[in-house]
Amino acid sequence: MNKKTLFEKFLTVFGDIKIFKWPLFLLYDPGGYLIKGKDIRCVINLVKPGDILLRGFKNYLDGYFIPGYFSHAGLYVGRILPEDARHVTNEKGEQVFQAGEQMVIHSMAEGVFVEDVLNFCRCDYMAIMRFPDYIKPDARITLPLVPQKEFSNEEIDIVTKLKSGVSVPFQDVFPIVKRIALGCLGKEYDFKFDFENFHSLSCSELIYYCIKSFGSHLDIRTVKKRVLFLFEKTLLEPDAFLRSKLEMIWKSPTINERKLRQCIKS
Repeated sequence: MNKKTLFEKFLTVFGDIKIFKWPLFLLYDPGGYLIKGKDIRCVINLVKPGDILLRGFKNYLDGYFIPGYFSHAGLYVGRILPEDARHVTNEKGEQVFQAGEQMVIHSMAEGVFVEDVLNFCRCDYMAIMRFPDYIKPDARITLPLVPQKEFSNEEIDIVTKLKSGVSVPFQDVFPIVKRIALGCLGKEYDFKFDFENFHSLSCSELIYYCIKSFGSHLDIRTVKKRVLFLFEKTLLEPDAFLRSKLEMIWKSPTINERKLRQCIKS
């Protein structure tokens, strides 16, 4: 390979500079996302409705403030049909609703929305977590922070069965989880990470709310963590799914194995 001239080196660097008009900002980014096409093919072939998708980024500022290794979580719901719009509960939700074959519902600064799993895969590392086929009762459970009035009759049935020692098939609870997630579309993002108020939702708070009738039986529990190095909050960080009874069925080769082991043990 011929050695690049100084001018060719300049053009190489020049082509990796991004410009944002408002606010005016220049960014040198030669790498792009580390999740590549072959990784995305693995995800779209393996992922199943109900899976939790965890993802993280390198070199993003907020990654230094969000506790844990993974900085974001989304709920993969699979196919969304146009008639599923009947489960949307507010006007903003109607605006962000979209049908599609492989869809993820998640919450970011713009609020709760739905998008294609291909878009969700734009990150530097990720993992797929899967619920067990049966939700088995766990006598050690702690009550969820979600007020009882937020539970539907279907969710109360799930709570009652588990409380009486009856296992519940995940395939029976997933349609309920999906309807709840669709009903959350359009809700504002919870910048306060307030797990006592579910009118606005952070990414993991959205999933916690959708699985409130059985999540604690799978060791998906809130903990006290310091946010932005200042405030101690009771919350559910994305890494909590790593330490639960969910099974990791895939992880990207870009994951830092040492940090992953630390997260699982902590």
